[in-house]
Amino acid sequence: MKDYKTLSGAPLHPEAKALTKRLAEGQIDRRGFLRAMAWLGVAVGGASMLGGKALAEEAPKDGGTLRFACQIQEITDPMMTNWIEASNLFRNSLEFLTYVDENNITHPYLAKSWTPSADLTVWDFELDERAKWSNGDAFQPEDVIFNIERWIAPDSQSSNKTAFGAISRVEKTGDHGVRITLSRPMASLPEQLYSYTCPIVHRGFKGNWPADPVGTGPFALVSHEVGRQSVFRKRPDYWGTPARLDEIQYIDLGPDVTTHLAALSSGQVDVIYRATIAEYDLMKSLPNLQILSVKGANTIVLRMQVDQKPFDDIRVRQAVVLAANNQQMLDIAYRGQGDLGANYHVSPTQADYFSLPPIARDVEKAKALLAEAGHADGIDIELTLGNTQGKWEQDTAQVLQQNLAEAGIRLKLNVLPASQYWPIWNKVPFGLTFWAHRPLGTMTLDLAYRSGGSWNESRFASPEFDAALDKAMAVVDPEARKVAMQEVERILQDNAVMVQPFWAERLSAAAEKVRGFVLHPSDYFRMDGVWIA
Repeated sequence: MKDYKTLSGAPLHPEAKALTKRLAEGQIDRRGFLRAMAWLGVAVGGASMLGGKALAEEAPKDGGTLRFACQIQEITDPMMTNWIEASNLFRNSLEFLTYVDENNITHPYLAKSWTPSADLTVWDFELDERAKWSNGDAFQPEDVIFNIERWIAPDSQSSNKTAFGAISRVEKTGDHGVRITLSRPMASLPEQLYSYTCPIVHRGFKGNWPADPVGTGPFALVSHEVGRQSVFRKRPDYWGTPARLDEIQYIDLGPDVTTHLAALSSGQVDVIYRATIAEYDLMKSLPNLQILSVKGANTIVLRMQVDQKPFDDIRVRQAVVLAANNQQMLDIAYRGQGDLGANYHVSPTQADYFSLPPIARDVEKAKALLAEAGHADGIDIELTLGNTQGKWEQDTAQVLQQNLAEAGIRLKLNVLPASQYWPIWNKVPFGLTFWAHRPLGTMTLDLAYRSGGSWNESRFASPEFDAALDKAMAVVDPEARKVAMQEVERILQDNAVMVQPFWAERLSAAAEKVRGFVLHPSDYFRMDGVWIA
């Protein structure tokens, strides 16, 4: 263990020695080892660069303005943000306690170290004493306490209330120390703290960040106009490593990705937020750009509300799942550019994934279940969607529509503009929703399927599932956690809550001159290391 030390200098967690032994014996891979050690607050020198791509001896340059094409959405309270795209704006000025890189390895950020108790219910965080707010105030434990208490307050409407529901107390332990006490073990607490709804706002925050954009980050907000443009400028007084760029201009070019690509190819912008499979051929044909792609846990979920007719009858839900052809949806709607889903919302790219056998398509059994449920002549149902990520969502729904017709399920598609879908995404009985990547399946399932969860759009409620999820979330060892996830995934799959057809490969593009822009599977873009050649 001489090569490893805790970030805080505290004694190593007892689990660390066992993990090191398992790595030496080949029982866990290096990435899983690094991820688990990071949870425990252990620094592993240099190894966090695993999988990183080095540029060929090219010295970074300072200066210049980068233009980023994306939606400019309304921002008020960051903990209430529903769109990752919006979070990438305030990410320039607001920082997080931890940072999770593109390889899902957790690093120090505003918290320079953390030490969990042996039972993973008490976590001591040491804050970086160098950190300063843009208004000149020192970053203090009171800032962290203020944020966490807001997240979990009884009247909180943030998804953080569910994600951090295990927090029972947060307290100051010194000039730069904070202790978080949990009601149950939670191995991945440091990883959770980098969720896009968890930026740390100033302890004097009044509820509208653009109106008073105080932050600890490397850029300062200059202007923010919804639907038009948002501008950030480099802070000369930043407490950490200075940003390379002088300015970032986020420009709203509307929803049409082909317009974004045309602007990129012609040099009007330097980076686009997202491309879809529909633009893949166009991207390959355009000069002067880099095509970026990454696999992750980005997916669409065609979920059924288990307390709404006719989906309150599990036989109807099972019939829908059995009639669906997930492979066909992947092949036709997303041209095979992704991984097949198996209807339990945990991805092969997530560290806690356990591979359950997919449910074999069985149209005749689907018909029999419908008849047993009183629908011998078939059934009429409606799916609501908003093409929030592109028309491939509707293409997927149309394939499902054809699949279900073979079993006598007459599916009507209710296609809304994205702006009309988001206000009702969790209210419709049968809806298609995009779910973004999270490093761990437990993080997604905790938000989406835990009883009473703030983002539980299916209204699934199972004490058995909740208990199994709690057990999995308490396991540090990566292989043991996968085993614990087997039961969690099985319960979800057996209850036929959803058709989750595939995991979509993430696509984007940048100008050839852009350096240091890493396509993160969570779409979390740190711009402080980006520069222009």
